[in-house]
Amino acid sequence: MAAKRTVYHVAPSGERAAAAGVKWQVEGREGRRLLHEPHRTQKDAIDAARRHAKEHTPAQVVVHARDGHIRTAYSYGDAPVASPDERGRRTGERGGLF
Repeated sequence: MAAKRTVYHVAPSGERAAAAGVKWQVEGREGRRLLHEPHRTQKDAIDAARRHAKEHTPAQVVVHARDGHIRTAYSYGDAPVASPDERGRRTGERGGLF
């Protein structure tokens, strides 16, 4: 049986966190541990998510734009790459996986 893929989302933070200077967050689940990590810049959040993904392969990093659309995705390990449509999001639909 193949190992379950860990998925990390890099997304804009909520209004309350943004007011405190935290603009981006990394969210994911590592086994039973829920990861919710704040970052000031999108680059910092992507770098952190990629480090986590490399430590917990197979994994995927999904980067969202400010409006929630998926900008890009990175895969690590033997996990197959799934397009946004394969994850259940209809073409042209706004939002993301949350």
